[in-house]
Amino acid sequence: MGERHTHTNRLVNEKSPYLLQHAHNPVDWYPWGEEAFNHAKEQDKPIFLSIGYATCHWCHTMEAESFENLEIAELLNDTFINIKIDREELPEVDNLYMEFAQSMMTGAAGWPLNVILTPELEPFFATTYLPPYPSQGMMGLTDLITRIREVWFGHEKEHVIEQASKIVGVFMQSIHVKGEQIPDRELILNTSEMLFKMADSVYGGIKGAPKFPIGYQGKFLLHHYSSSKDSRALFLVERTLDMMQRGGIYDHLGGGFARYSVDEKWYIPHFEKMLYDNALLAQVYLSLWVIDQSDFYREITEEVLDYVLHDMTHPEGGFYSAQDADSEGVEGKFYTWTKKEIEEALGQEESQSFCSLYNVTEVGNFEGRNVLFLKDRVEEFAVKNGIEAQLLEEQLIEQKKKLFEIREKRERPFKDDKILCAWNGLMISAMAEAGFAFQNPRYIEAARSSARFIKDNMWKDGQLFRRWRDGEAKFNAGLDEYAFLIKGLLSLYEAGCGTEWLHWSVELTNILWNQFKVQDGAFYQSDGMDPYLILRKCQFADGAEPSGNAIHCENLLKLYQITWEPHYWKQAEDILKAAKSYIDTYPLGYSYHMMNLNRYYDESSPTIVVAFNNDREHEKELIHLLSKQFIPHKVVIWRDPSDEVLFNLIPFSREQVPLDGKTTLYICKQKVCQKPLTEFTEMTEVIRSL
Repeated sequence: MGERHTHTNRLVNEKSPYLLQHAHNPVDWYPWGEEAFNHAKEQDKPIFLSIGYATCHWCHTMEAESFENLEIAELLNDTFINIKIDREELPEVDNLYMEFAQSMMTGAAGWPLNVILTPELEPFFATTYLPPYPSQGMMGLTDLITRIREVWFGHEKEHVIEQASKIVGVFMQSIHVKGEQIPDRELILNTSEMLFKMADSVYGGIKGAPKFPIGYQGKFLLHHYSSSKDSRALFLVERTLDMMQRGGIYDHLGGGFARYSVDEKWYIPHFEKMLYDNALLAQVYLSLWVIDQSDFYREITEEVLDYVLHDMTHPEGGFYSAQDADSEGVEGKFYTWTKKEIEEALGQEESQSFCSLYNVTEVGNFEGRNVLFLKDRVEEFAVKNGIEAQLLEEQLIEQKKKLFEIREKRERPFKDDKILCAWNGLMISAMAEAGFAFQNPRYIEAARSSARFIKDNMWKDGQLFRRWRDGEAKFNAGLDEYAFLIKGLLSLYEAGCGTEWLHWSVELTNILWNQFKVQDGAFYQSDGMDPYLILRKCQFADGAEPSGNAIHCENLLKLYQITWEPHYWKQAEDILKAAKSYIDTYPLGYSYHMMNLNRYYDESSPTIVVAFNNDREHEKELIHLLSKQFIPHKVVIWRDPSDEVLFNLIPFSREQVPLDGKTTLYICKQKVCQKPLTEFTEMTEVIRSL
């Protein structure tokens, strides 16, 4: 028999795991939509808009304390029309009201985000987590409800409506979509200097706590290092990636990174794992491996991607969104250990070196249990303790395997198994690039399968959808979905997976041009089809993920290099011009735009055309050669003699034929191609010189 519930609300008909978590609250929740808005107007009630996501710890806490509380639910139902939103399903709604909230709140905004709206959807109060009743100087949710009732149903209602309208009006006036000039080249250097000043030279990352693993900042620094040879950039990325891997933010048994660390040393994580973090981090570890060929960086890249394949992949191909921090109602229970548990698993004698290496103690370092972390690299620990490093490494492989198998039998954290187009795009890119670099067909196939899943399930009659779960594709894709997916498709194409993916990326790019672009300006976040989104905005700042405009600027610069079509270059320039006023004010908040600016100003960015003969001569050798060179601004075109789709997309490629029946390499810069090469020794020399 199915589980019986005392209460059921409208969210029971939704697919979002987060909304379903609230489907049996006594709060009369509505999903975002017409029914809720009509009822707010008909009943003349304000709206209680509550935004979160399925793996959010404080969202769970507020639900348990307040939204399951009958007294509070009755107050909420009597006072408001209550709307629940999964921020990952409706990011443009979340972004809009988060921006409103940040302007209204004195402290930092976060999730759960609770915003009070007029029936016209204009905000007049915002808060994050609140306890149910006043506690430790914090206002209780009951206080908030009481105050809103007094305001709305008393004499202050008209004033509140007027103020809410003014707030929206201010934001309308501040919408910025165009610019006149490209940001100056010296901003690239200025941004790197700002990063150096704010960097933690001991533990990596930015000074202070909490610490977030921002993968794209590392990539910006590596691109800067490639063009400037500033060794500080390389040092900072190496230090950050080394210390993150040692810390508890890294899952030493199962691979993958948690969302952030609560301390400056990366030791104690907030345990939830997000797909986008692991995609971005895999790419920066991969980039560092390409630069120095260290087995260490390759291993971490592979462990991150193997975690995704093991735990976060749908049987038919897409990648899941996130894993929770909690299990058995306890934060970190799945990932942490008591010393006794490790001793029982490994034996008294063998466990001693393991516990010493991973800082496991009787008292623990996290609520009586132990987060595994390293203070020294394994080889350093071996030297300090007079142990042969290779022997210790071999022991650790077996020990970690035993502990992993035991951990797999525990109650697992909740998994948000919805498939998000944007986050899949990032992971497709990471898998494709790693598969190409390591010549690992598992990663290539995972990238291709995810792209195929999206095309088969989330692409209908020229419309891309944001989310798929349980057989349902829903919500028109926004800029992030299109841009991040295009990024993944271009990575697939450059990894040699076929012109189909380049063709689809061009098709998606044309949709963005027609439906999202401001004339002579940047790209809106949404397609304008939601009549209840009170503002349509362009977003430029990077957050946990890079901005959609920044990712698409990179796509456009790459498409220009691939096709030599000037309209791609013009669109990229429009984005950079529109972003200029923000970049000038605080370039560190726009790291991905700065990486694009580096590409934009690099006149030596090569277009590498591999024109195969009928036997695809030198294919493996060229893949091996190209994968070992860090050429961040290159693009690669794989030309097959019979690829008519490619010739239609890239007309100039018809002329770049294999000479004398041999596979031929063309290196082109600024639409000018150097002497074609047919001898592999010459190809090697030229590619290494890039």
